[in-house]
Amino acid sequence: MGSPKFTFCIPNLNKIKYLPACIESMLAQDCQDWRCVFVDGYSTDGSWEYMEQFASDPRFLLLRGRQQGMYTDWNECLKYVETEYFYFLTSDDTCFPTLVSTTTKALDAHPDIDACHFEFAFINREGTIINPPAGLVNHCDLYFDYNKYAHRRSGICEFMMHFVYWAVYLTITSLVFRRQLITKMKGFPTKYGSVGDYDWTMRLGLFTDVLYLPKLLATWRLYEEQATAQTNLLQRQEKCMAIAQANLDYLVETEQSRILKKNINKQQVLAYIADGYASTSYRQILASKKTNEMAHKLLNFLQKYPEYALKKTLNRLSANRLYPYRPRGEVAQELINDYGLKWPPIRLSN
Repeated sequence: MGSPKFTFCIPNLNKIKYLPACIESMLAQDCQDWRCVFVDGYSTDGSWEYMEQFASDPRFLLLRGRQQGMYTDWNECLKYVETEYFYFLTSDDTCFPTLVSTTTKALDAHPDIDACHFEFAFINREGTIINPPAGLVNHCDLYFDYNKYAHRRSGICEFMMHFVYWAVYLTITSLVFRRQLITKMKGFPTKYGSVGDYDWTMRLGLFTDVLYLPKLLATWRLYEEQATAQTNLLQRQEKCMAIAQANLDYLVETEQSRILKKNINKQQVLAYIADGYASTSYRQILASKKTNEMAHKLLNFLQKYPEYALKKTLNRLSANRLYPYRPRGEVAQELINDYGLKWPPIRLSN
């Protein structure tokens, strides 16, 4: 066997209940052309002791984290990626045996693309495949017909679709990356808490097109103790809004914005995310006994984004009758038309 081409990055903190299944799925790959960088955030549940059995395996690099938050440990993983490709296998999730062989072959055939997106399955605590949560059944409806075959997506179009669908990639475990992205993207931000990977996947489209494969290669485990589940929805949306605003500001200052059909209208592009945030704010005000606290948060939003304030406030007070809530697919198509985005994706031969 020659030098490995693929690195599994596994950040972990107290996931011993799921860690063995994660590692076993990696060991079950149909090729052994990989290495593993495991970074443990000083777990107290036996995770580190479990991993010590692999200390003598040359494929494994076992490290302790920096104790500065989860994305600091994710960035620690990136420091040790020396292979052409890498993948974040979160320690409570699993992958299918063909993950490495399938994605490396596909990306080898398209050397100008630095990311490969593929299908994943939702699993429960026991590892059984389950149906998608109701709220995600129609996620990214614009992509439905095209996700039946392998295709190439325009990076800038992917970036813009994040302003409509919030997250085009529901989990980072559905993406394999080329190593050069680490230098281009400068790692994960640490200031956004549990949504730092949203910033990574949104910015991805500013640096590369994306290859899509209609193949089931990974899982995403859903359970209550997840970091994302523990974060208040409004707090998550506040952080996602800040990420979207910062990345849109960044795009406007780059040469990529010059290739668009017209100058970016920030209010138009941010409108759907802002509307979602306003909707959540109003729902929580109505449901919460701490009305003053929630109203204060909404007021902060209206002050921070005054261009949306009047329209959104009137819309919510009119129960969405004054300004009807537009379907996401319609908003997505508007952005595609207005900015001359490359759509539909380019079909690729098998």
